[in-house]
Amino acid sequence: MVLFTQSKLLTKEQLQIKIVENLEELKPHSENWNQLAFDSTQQLPMTSYAWVSSYFEHYVEVDESWFCVFAYRNSDLVGVLPLIVTSQRLFGFNFSFLVTRRSSQSCSLDIVATLGLENIVIPALIDAAIKFCPHHIGIVFNRLPENSPTIAALEEMSDITLIKELDWMKGAHLKVASCFEEYRKTLSGNLKSTIKRSRKKLYQLEGVKTIFLQGSDATEKHLPQLIEVEAASWKRTKGKLIANSSIDVSFYKNLTRRLSEAGWLEWQLLEAGGKTMAINLAIKLKRSTIIWKLAYDESYSKFSPGTILFEEVVKSAYTDNVEEINLVSDFPWYDNWNMDKRPHYTIKVYSHQPISLIFGLIPAYIINKLKVFKIRLVKLYKFLVLKCNK
Repeated sequence: MVLFTQSKLLTKEQLQIKIVENLEELKPHSENWNQLAFDSTQQLPMTSYAWVSSYFEHYVEVDESWFCVFAYRNSDLVGVLPLIVTSQRLFGFNFSFLVTRRSSQSCSLDIVATLGLENIVIPALIDAAIKFCPHHIGIVFNRLPENSPTIAALEEMSDITLIKELDWMKGAHLKVASCFEEYRKTLSGNLKSTIKRSRKKLYQLEGVKTIFLQGSDATEKHLPQLIEVEAASWKRTKGKLIANSSIDVSFYKNLTRRLSEAGWLEWQLLEAGGKTMAINLAIKLKRSTIIWKLAYDESYSKFSPGTILFEEVVKSAYTDNVEEINLVSDFPWYDNWNMDKRPHYTIKVYSHQPISLIFGLIPAYIINKLKVFKIRLVKLYKFLVLKCNK
């Protein structure tokens, strides 16, 4: 009720807007920015200073730039909007877009705002971004989760037009409720049998232990273990390895250091015989445990180390009283653990300035309609083929 009252009293005009364009000037905002992300509805570490500063430091292209819009109420930070300024060629001309990029190092980068003030703060941040970069033709938020307050706040704004597209990948998350024993009963007999057999084999080895490193024990010093195990996983032939890119290695060094400084980093390990068999890079926020990287050494596959470690992670979540374990992405094996799937959306924002309407909204609207038409055409074709085959 207090937050509701505050939002009624606060107006956009009472907010002080600051815009930052270099890494050094981001630092003074770091602690309060991280706190906003820690408390946020989304519970996503990608929205924090720790993540955004690391990403901007390593992955903004030479022909791109970035800026962050901060909203203050007196001395209190109440909102942050980070954006990359990139260009796209349309009709033979280069036009600027403001984007939150989706990549293998980040996704679902979102606005963070004080709980209860989102409908005031988010429009103010959007207005400030549009004024700061007036010749852009659109703002693109890639893969926002369904529970993002940004979506609801943008839908209420009258001076912009939105295109909302369902993302192809949902986000798997495991709700932590009741007790671990009750949850385990819901798992399939096949999975429970696999775990039982694998544990029996595993504990024939020496020095088997599950380790959860938190607080001052969880630092960037354990990153080489993740890199080493990942290089011995299935990704060595089919995926993208951190070890294969010096930029990725530098990014993860800085990211894990900053997550550690914020007190969020957690390393989850399964070891035997002095070797790391499986390891997860996890982040613990106020209500969620987010698992960003999972890896297991394939030479130990007969012990199902990834499965064993994940069961220990779930067990730990019940002890820690978190609300969910968020895997962010979606892979078939997540279904074995009865995870829920959260829809995500790409949100395209167009101001009512002529350049945005003509070169942004209208082409995007036409492309969107063509996509819908194509989907319907494919469905019709499949239906007719099925009919003919009968």
